[in-house]
Amino acid sequence: MPNTDEIQPTDPFDTGLRKTLRRILDFVSLFVIAAFFLAVLRATQFGPIYAPMVVLLGSFSVLPTLFLRADKHLELRGLLTISGLTVAMFVGVANLGLSAAALYGFPSILAMLATFYTRRIAYIALAGLAVVLTVFAYLFVSEILVSPDDAIAQWNQDPQNWVVAIVTSCLVSALMITLIRHISEFWEKSSDEVADNHKKFQTLVEYAPSAILILDVEKGHLVSVNAQAERMFGVSRDKLLHTTTVAEFTPELQPSGENSKELAKKNLEDAVAGGHPTFDWSYFDVNGKEFQCEVTLLRVPPYDRTLIRANITDITKRLAEQKQREELQAQLAASQRLETIGQLTGGVAHDFNNLLAVILGNLELMQEECADEELRMMIQPCIDATLRGAELTRNMLSYSRRAPLQPKIMDLNKLVRDTKNWAGRTLPSNVEIETSLLARLWKVKADPVAAESALLNLILNARDAMPLGGRLTIETSNVRVEAGYIDGRHEKLEPGRYVLVAVSDTGHGIADEDLERIFTPFFSTKSVSHGSGLGLPMVMGFMGQSGGTVQVYSEVGIGTTFKLYFPAETTDQPATAPDHPDEIRQRPQGKRILLAEDEEEVRSVLTAMLQASGYAVRPAQSGDEAKQIFEEDPTYDLLLTDIVMPGRLQGTGLAKELREIRNTLPVVFMSGYASEATVHGNGLRPEDIRLMKPVMRRDLLAAIKGALDSNSDTDNG
Repeated sequence: MPNTDEIQPTDPFDTGLRKTLRRILDFVSLFVIAAFFLAVLRATQFGPIYAPMVVLLGSFSVLPTLFLRADKHLELRGLLTISGLTVAMFVGVANLGLSAAALYGFPSILAMLATFYTRRIAYIALAGLAVVLTVFAYLFVSEILVSPDDAIAQWNQDPQNWVVAIVTSCLVSALMITLIRHISEFWEKSSDEVADNHKKFQTLVEYAPSAILILDVEKGHLVSVNAQAERMFGVSRDKLLHTTTVAEFTPELQPSGENSKELAKKNLEDAVAGGHPTFDWSYFDVNGKEFQCEVTLLRVPPYDRTLIRANITDITKRLAEQKQREELQAQLAASQRLETIGQLTGGVAHDFNNLLAVILGNLELMQEECADEELRMMIQPCIDATLRGAELTRNMLSYSRRAPLQPKIMDLNKLVRDTKNWAGRTLPSNVEIETSLLARLWKVKADPVAAESALLNLILNARDAMPLGGRLTIETSNVRVEAGYIDGRHEKLEPGRYVLVAVSDTGHGIADEDLERIFTPFFSTKSVSHGSGLGLPMVMGFMGQSGGTVQVYSEVGIGTTFKLYFPAETTDQPATAPDHPDEIRQRPQGKRILLAEDEEEVRSVLTAMLQASGYAVRPAQSGDEAKQIFEEDPTYDLLLTDIVMPGRLQGTGLAKELREIRNTLPVVFMSGYASEATVHGNGLRPEDIRLMKPVMRRDLLAAIKGALDSNSDTDNG
């Protein structure tokens, strides 16, 4: 913070007033000196009567004029001059009375007194003058004092003459005092106002956010700088004004590649000619740190000198913010381009993969049924080409996944527990959070920070979906994917072992028209103040880059489940299970299954799959229809049902009512939701098996066999 005392210059108007007073004294001194020589002359003519006047004028007026020239002696010099003149005038009056010329100089003396001092002092002096002149009048009228000349003596003895002279002198003196004081007070008031404005202007300049420098072009150095210039260049004011130049803080070349010296000369010439050049400029401070500035040049008065004012504003921060905005705009434009490309390639990949699936399936059937080895060998290149086509679509869909990750071996159970511990405290009290964590969960290799962020995003989305409260469940499990598939968003999931993390809520669900767009960047079903539309796309991008995927299942009014598939990490590669393991190859003997599934395509696939495995299957498209079938024939060995279905009976309700008819009926549940979130608290039995879609053929058959075997053991027991 600069010292305020240091920045206040000498008041120019006070300086001007003192200069004026000094000139007045000099002017008066000329007359005094003339009077001095006249007194000397008269002393030689009339004798010693003028000797005292010579001494007074010489001591009080002539000598101070010669030796007291400094401003600090101005008041003393004025007092001595006034005193000398006053005494000299009184001596003159004492000698000559009314005929003394000094009598008419008293108004000037009082005017000088009013100039140098206050109105009060001047009026006191005026009163004193009137008293002294009255005393002189009495002395001359009483003939105590007598002039040497008879005519003058006779004039001095007339009282009326003295009255006129005293009154006239006092009136003129009072008029002079009043006039001078009005002029002085007006001057002082104007001086104070202008000085105050000057001080405010100096303060504005001194504390301006921009550096302000005044350059004398002819002399080539600065004549004035403000505090911001000191801070900007890291150099004291004295050094800037006396030992350095701004050119010393300028690199040889500007960022544009132009020579700094030539460019500065061009801009200075423009300013000197009356222009107002504004340009960007690169400087560096005393430590060599470079910064970018905006410089404005302007010529300032007095115009008899070549003075250029430079306003220098540090725009480094502004340029950084502008660059950041440009980067954000570029990212937005890139996101929009990627969204367009993704939608285009997604549509192409969807149709193309459907075509490839038909081609590949028929080729595999032809190869399996064909007995001619030569034909089988001809079919294989077609299968390979089809697989390369599928790989091409995968490459198209993986475009734009470039975020850097730092994957580590981690335990997702620990991640869920840690996240629940701290994130759970941010949930409202009307939201219950539960976990169902599988023991001996496989390890995964993923970025812990990104994984935690993805899980937290899903938790917050679940919270927002339950404004009136509800249940939030997080589950982990090990799953096997035996054949690669592409989900509804054209995400490829490679065969292998995965760790599944499912986050489910009992909120309002997601409408079908929105479900297709929730992973689209900047799309959000929330208000602008509560969602940016980037959370789920970030989750999807992270999972895709980690080699996994994310799936969502939702029903309006029931809830939503997000499933994160992380590739399992293991040093011991699991043995590939045969397509038809021995326990599956063993044909069940007359086992009958009641299948309740509302999706026709899924129902058809499950029916074909179970029938191919030797089961007798009776499909039903709703829980209500399944109950009606079971009431007509309660001899079915197992119920395989979806949990969420249209109609009165959901999967859990269907199981309850069928078990009221036959208590030992084994049930296998399927759902796109996390099983714990959906069936918790419905009174289902611990032995009931719950499968999460999509269900692999091997897992489905193993679950059905296990349920039948468990029920058989119970019956035997």
